Amino acid sequence: MATATADSELKIKIGKMIFYITCAVSLWFFYWFAGIQCPC
Repeated sequence: MATATADSELKIKIGKMIFYITCAVSLWFFYWFAGIQCPC
């Protein structure tokens, strides 16, 4: 019972981590792409 709770908490933490990493990468890619589009 306790292991199942810890396992689900771990999955939630990993899911949040992946979500935040995806957001950061997409933001970085957006700014990088916008920088390439604008020669300034």
